[in-house]
Amino acid sequence: MTETAPFPSRCYGVLMHPTSFPGPEPIGTLGAEAHEFVDWLATTGASIWQILPLTYLGSEDSPYFSPSSFAGNTWLIDLRELVAAGLIAGIGTPPRGDETQVDFEAMRTWKAPLLDAAAGAFLDDDGHPWWPDYERFVAESPWLADVCHFIARKHADPVSPWWDWDPAIRRREPAALAASAIEHAAAIEREQVLQFFFDRQWQAVRARANAAGIVVLGDTPIYVAPDSADVWAHQSQFQLDDDGRLTAQAGVPPDYFSETGQLWGNPIYRWDVMADDGFSWWIDRLGRTLDQTGIVRIDHFRALSAYWSVPADDETAIDGTWMTGPGQAFVDAVGQAFPSLPIVAEDLGDLDDDVLALRDRNDLVGMRVLQFGFDGPPNDHHPSRIVERSVVYTGTHDNDTLAGWWTSSPRRRKERVRRDTGMPPRVRTRKAVWSLIETVLASPAVAAVVPVQDLLVLGSESRMNLPGTATGNWQWRLRPGALTERLASDLRSLAESTNR
Repeated sequence: MTETAPFPSRCYGVLMHPTSFPGPEPIGTLGAEAHEFVDWLATTGASIWQILPLTYLGSEDSPYFSPSSFAGNTWLIDLRELVAAGLIAGIGTPPRGDETQVDFEAMRTWKAPLLDAAAGAFLDDDGHPWWPDYERFVAESPWLADVCHFIARKHADPVSPWWDWDPAIRRREPAALAASAIEHAAAIEREQVLQFFFDRQWQAVRARANAAGIVVLGDTPIYVAPDSADVWAHQSQFQLDDDGRLTAQAGVPPDYFSETGQLWGNPIYRWDVMADDGFSWWIDRLGRTLDQTGIVRIDHFRALSAYWSVPADDETAIDGTWMTGPGQAFVDAVGQAFPSLPIVAEDLGDLDDDVLALRDRNDLVGMRVLQFGFDGPPNDHHPSRIVERSVVYTGTHDNDTLAGWWTSSPRRRKERVRRDTGMPPRVRTRKAVWSLIETVLASPAVAAVVPVQDLLVLGSESRMNLPGTATGNWQWRLRPGALTERLASDLRSLAESTNR
C-alpha cells in the first residue's frame, strides 16, 4: 500500500478526550490516569489517539466555543503533581458525585482555589526547579500575553463581552493596554503560570504517547468565539464594526434536518486581510495545535472553499449567502509552513464540487462516519463507498454511541445494516457493535478511529454531545478499571485480522 499522508500505513486508533479520564477530581486530568490510558492504548497496537480541542471550555462547557484558540484548558491540570512539586500541601477530599460524569460546578468551586494557591506558591519561589522551563515557555509563547490579559479581565468581569469594555481597551490603545496590564498584573501572572502547568503536564502525556508509537490527532474548529482573545487581539481580521460588534455571523443554510438552518454566532474572517499577511494568524494557530499533537483535524473544512454568511442581527440562518473562501491560497500557505500537510479535512455535511476539488487537488484525507451510511440512497459513508484517502469512524463526538444508535435504529435500517455488512441475524447489541467496529477496521480507509464508548458498548447515556442541546453535554467519564487487558487483546486481534 502506498503512503497516504499524514498516515504512513493502514492504522487505527481511539477517540478519548482527557476530560473523560477517571480519577479523584471532578474532571479528568493529565495525571496518572492519562498516562495509564496511553499505556493501555499501546497494548492494543493502536497508533492514533484522537482528542477534542484542548482549549479552555467556553459557553455551555464546550471546547468548541472557547475564549481562546491558543490557551490550554487549565481545568485539566492534575493537582497531585502540584502536591508532589511542593506547590500545595494537599488536595483534601475532592467532591464525589457520579463517577461517570464531569461535575463542572464542583470543578470550578473546589479546584479554582487550589490552582490559585499553586500558582501563587510558584511565583513566590523563583528558586523552584521548574522556573527555567517556565521562563522558556513564556519566551517561546508569543500568544501568551494577549490571552492571559484577556482571561484576567474576564475573571474580573465575567459578564461583559470585550466590545462592552472601556473604549480605549476595546480599541487596544497602547497606553490603556499598559495601564490595564498593570491593574491586572497579578491575575495575568497567575494565568501564565497555569498555562505553563497545563503545557508541562500535557507535553509529558504526549511524549509518552509518541514514545509508544502513538500520534495524537488534534482538532481545530474552523471558527472562534466572538467573545474571545482571538477576536479582541486581532480585530482587523474579522468582520466587525467600529465598536467591535459582528457585522456577519457564521452558520449553515436550511437543509433536510432544519428548515431555518443553523445559526452559530461566530464571527466571520476577513479572508482578504488574512491573505495579505500570508494567513499568519492561522499559521500560528495551527502551529500551536501541532505543537500539542501530530496531526490536526480542521472542523468544517468546507468553509475554506465557501462559507455561509448570515447578517449579524438575523435570528435564523435562512437569509444567509454563500461567500467564497480562501481556497487554494490558504492550503498553499499551510503547506509552506507545514510541508507534510498534517491535516484531516472534516468534509461532512453540505458539500459541492468546489470543496471536493480543493480536498482532492491537495491529496487531503477526509472523513467517513459509518452511522451516516445506511439512510437514504447510497452515499460516501456506506462501507462499499469508503475510500482509502479517509479516516473512517463508527461515530464522532457529535453522534450517538454505536450501541445507542443500533438499539434505537428502526427495523428497516437494521435489516439494511445486516444485509450490507454481513452481520448475522438476531444478534445481541454487543455482537452487533463489535461487528460494526470490524466493518470500520476492515474498510479501505487509511485510518480507522473508534470512540472508547463504542469499544465498551456503552449506550446513549454515554454520548459526548447532542448537537442543538444546551445542557448535559461534554460530561461523560470513563469508569475506573473499564479498560481491561481482555479489551486490549480483543481490539489488537481484530486489528491484526483486518491488516491494521
